[in-house]
Amino acid sequence: MVKDKRKEKRIKEELRVAIEAPFAAKAENGNVLNALTQDVSLGGARILTNELFPVGTSLKMTLYLSRTRQIIRVQSEVRWTRAVEPGLYEMGVEFQHSIPLNVMALINHLYGKERRLSASVQAHHQDAG
Repeated sequence: MVKDKRKEKRIKEELRVAIEAPFAAKAENGNVLNALTQDVSLGGARILTNELFPVGTSLKMTLYLSRTRQIIRVQSEVRWTRAVEPGLYEMGVEFQHSIPLNVMALINHLYGKERRLSASVQAHHQDAG
């Protein structure tokens, strides 16, 4: 049996993701590639996309947290990739959290402990962005 080495619990959830990828062949709207998460945690996500990114690629991502109606922008690094079928790929990304507010927004979205926190994080994040 293979033991899962992840530090954080993964939540199976489909969220919309916009990847800023000016070099991506299949980018839409100028330089944005649309994708979906298959699962997400505080430390990263498994993404389904129609563009194959090499391991080690640094990506700017925008995650749309539907349940809490928040948007977070996070730098991430591609840790692994796998072809699902021709033209469709999975990739594991590790978030490079430089903004504690992103972590708080993800905690609120994934675990939903305090609803008051959501409003204050969102308001502060918009002021900072």
